[in-house]
Amino acid sequence: MFQGILIFAIGGILLIGAFAVLVGRRRQYEESGSPEDRLTDEEFRRIEFGDEDI
Repeated sequence: MFQGILIFAIGGILLIGAFAVLVGRRRQYEESGSPEDRLTDEEFRRIEFGDEDI
């Protein structure tokens, strides 16, 4: 019985650790986006609102 609880607890800790690593990597990936992925104001307005006057 005690071994089952211990195995379950260790598994839970490993899952929490893996989740924390994945969240950290995703946050780092999103923060380090390439400049090509960023839109200027004019590009955003053209795409979002269909402004072709710019």
